Amino acid sequence: MENQRESDMRTVASKLPTGEFANFKKLCDIENKTPSRKVRELINQEVNNKFGNIYKSRYDKEKIKQFEESAIQEYERSKVVDDICKVNLVERTDGKFTQIGSRPLIDEQIFLEDKEGTHFHPELPGIGRDVAVGERDFLIKTILDNKNVQKKIIKKDEIKDFPKYAFDFQKATILISTEFFVGLHQKFMNRIKYDDNKTVLDSNYILDFVPSKIMDNRIIIIEEDAILWAKQKFKNEFTEKDEALDIGIEPRIGGKVDIIVRSVNRIKSLDVEGIKILEVEE
Repeated sequence: MENQRESDMRTVASKLPTGEFANFKKLCDIENKTPSRKVRELINQEVNNKFGNIYKSRYDKEKIKQFEESAIQEYERSKVVDDICKVNLVERTDGKFTQIGSRPLIDEQIFLEDKEGTHFHPELPGIGRDVAVGERDFLIKTILDNKNVQKKIIKKDEIKDFPKYAFDFQKATILISTEFFVGLHQKFMNRIKYDDNKTVLDSNYILDFVPSKIMDNRIIIIEEDAILWAKQKFKNEFTEKDEALDIGIEPRIGGKVDIIVRSVNRIKSLDVEGIKILEVEE
């Protein structure tokens, strides 16, 4: 997502006094950014401050508002990580944070005022959900890549007994593939309740269904608060609140608009004693 379209830009060289460049390089090191990336960031910031409002003046602000609020609402409805981990919003980040997001280049008409009865709806369904799903997949990958997490191999005919492996935890989330659970739903029907759009097993264990291509042959059990997660917070001008979703809308040549919707994340700590992976053998 951070890759720039270098082929579309000419390189411009400039000289800085040694002392100024040394200080600039220290700033880059602190923010874990290359000098070229930091220069682009500062130039874009200055251009936006001076010309941003001029560029965007032709956009309907109410449509931008509707777009941003819609993306945030969809993200809030779809996010999974906040139900599994203890999440804190933070002001500052470092090089250990990971950006998760989507960056479509679309026709700017969705932000232009309606004319002659033509209306373009200022929403991109799925863009908020994409970020939430990306966070979930990042969490799963981090757990599976951790060699210290408890792993237990079970036979395929033992899948029906998977809840017993969560009994060590008072409360937990169980990530299980939809394919695995389809054949078990009937067995657990009397033990499942639906509360606040969540599927709850035995009153203490939230079931979260994940596509098989992500989970493969595994079931992951995560104790409540076993994972501490940090997200950068962003002040949104329309909701007037700190949001975990950052939204950028930038005009581009050719009647296009570059949209960035992202969250900035770091898993601060992971208690391996509070996580179990069940690997199902054929």
